[in-house]
Amino acid sequence: MGDYFDTQMMTAEPSEALAWLQEHYGRVDIQVEDGSFAEHAVGDCGFALRRLLWKCRAEVHYEADRFYFATSTPGYAWRIGSAEGEYSVEPGIVQPGHELVGHADDSSVQLVAFDAGHLTETAQAIYGDDSLSVRFDGTGPVSPRMRDYWLATVRWSLTQLPVLGEPLVRAHVYRALASATLEAFPLAGDPRERRASALEQAAIYAAATAWMDDHASLPVTAADAARAAGTSAAGLRRAFVANGTLARTPEGYLAQARISAAHADLVASDPTGSTIAQIALRWGFADAAGFAAAYRDAYGSDPQATLDR
Repeated sequence: MGDYFDTQMMTAEPSEALAWLQEHYGRVDIQVEDGSFAEHAVGDCGFALRRLLWKCRAEVHYEADRFYFATSTPGYAWRIGSAEGEYSVEPGIVQPGHELVGHADDSSVQLVAFDAGHLTETAQAIYGDDSLSVRFDGTGPVSPRMRDYWLATVRWSLTQLPVLGEPLVRAHVYRALASATLEAFPLAGDPRERRASALEQAAIYAAATAWMDDHASLPVTAADAARAAGTSAAGLRRAFVANGTLARTPEGYLAQARISAAHADLVASDPTGSTIAQIALRWGFADAAGFAAAYRDAYGSDPQATLDR
């Protein structure tokens, strides 16, 4: 996901606040002459974390073009159709095509926004269902326990804002937020089928990674790992997309397993009796220079320095 942005806005001038809000959130009516508004938004084309500080009274009419999940301090009441609530009492959903009528009064609001296409692709990968279309039944979490889990994930994500410009960090935060959101809120469809699919994906991932760890010294491929895990190459890729944290592809995981094993070999070897080329070849790296480059990427030092310690 690209198009990273980190935008901040703060003003005590009602006309500036109104212009900003109308540009980003549709029809807004600020109902006091004194007060202030601030927003910090960080994210990319797939998702964003937004913190809005309303030191004023305002009414917002917003037709959503993406999924929004919100929580707040006391002072932000909302209505969507016939449903209504207060985000400080219960986190809530605004779905694409729904109009939110919000009433802010000296409140801080945290929003997690997801592009509908990206969230759908993630859900399809997690649950192994390419036909899944993301919609939610209801406006709040499925249970108090899942509400607390989602809120804890959002709190953790907000601590990552200073480093969210790093693509790998951003991908990790997106993944954690998307997974927590899909589990914590009532996704339409049969939850038992989704749970079974997610467990199957996790089982395939666990079997394949364990097999690759055990066979990293042999000339095996991702296709071999797929057969060992009882799935197709495409099925293994879906399992890695759904569960991979160290690597998002089986090839990436196998390469990391070999680098990790080579590192352990370097640490344990006698530099008078072993060479970098021998150890690299032992773990499937025919090109010593390519191995050294991959090792430096993984460990931040030269393999010769590790061997010589």
